[in-house]
Amino acid sequence: AQSATKTPDTKTIPLRQGWEIQSGCKIKADGAQLSSADYHPQGWIKATVPTTVLAAQVAAGIYPDPYYGMNLRQIPGSNYKMGATFSNLPMPQDSPYRCAWWYRTQVRIPNSSRGKTTWLHFGGINYRANVWVDGQLVANDQQIAGAYRVYNLDITKAVTPGKPATIAVETFAPGPEDLGINWVDWNPSPPDKDMGLWGPVNLATTGPVAVRDPFIATHFEDPSLNAAGITVTAELQNATDHPVRGTLVGTFAGQRFQQPVELVAGESKSVSFSPEQFPQLKLMHPAIWWPAEMGAHPLETLTVRFVVSGQTSDTAS
Repeated sequence: AQSATKTPDTKTIPLRQGWEIQSGCKIKADGAQLSSADYHPQGWIKATVPTTVLAAQVAAGIYPDPYYGMNLRQIPGSNYKMGATFSNLPMPQDSPYRCAWWYRTQVRIPNSSRGKTTWLHFGGINYRANVWVDGQLVANDQQIAGAYRVYNLDITKAVTPGKPATIAVETFAPGPEDLGINWVDWNPSPPDKDMGLWGPVNLATTGPVAVRDPFIATHFEDPSLNAAGITVTAELQNATDHPVRGTLVGTFAGQRFQQPVELVAGESKSVSFSPEQFPQLKLMHPAIWWPAEMGAHPLETLTVRFVVSGQTSDTAS
């Protein structure tokens, strides 16, 4: 499977460089202060995201390479019993990762986002987090929970086009009851339990409706593989406070298909195209992806876009 990506129709800014991290036990300020441009971090650790807390510390030279010798066991918080499943154990009382850890960065919001929707995308946060932007809490640790979830936060009202925005993320390690990232005894768990921003972070600008997670399900009619029915699904999210009508348009394997869609204010909706409704999605003699050494590996590109009043609101491929 290939991961879905945004096309050039959507303005995306990767937020990789310019991050700093610090233990919440060493910070007196709260999220509103930390996400203010007036706050000036002192003694924070420079980081490139994605990174866990421990990975940033190792990259900064605070701890030696944990993959060499017994270095891992020398890092504070690594005093769990050898061979134990640390994911199922509470964090040691003296662990520096028992505290929350903050990630902070600044980014200029592009002028081109004026009149559009600005999204803050997280590709993975382990395990819980509070997200602040320019002094506003945009998501709390009840909304941001789960190592393998992806988050798209509407920060339009928190930022100003053409001006810098300050982002502060308070992250928490998973507990013994959380569905976190597990490890095995021959690959010991790091003492921070992989806490932090372990997936990519970016800003994305769309129109009133965002298009996400395009997906294809393939059904072959018989073992000959000569005919395939393709079902296309995409997620739509209306970021406005009013209903929006538009058209979801898709292209795949030389075929074009579309249907009208209406979303109420703030609605998220899954929209599908089935071969029963759209005969052009019944493909004859499709190019098959074969296992290694059994045939070719052709790829087709699926593109879906949402059109409102003749203008493309968002596109995903």
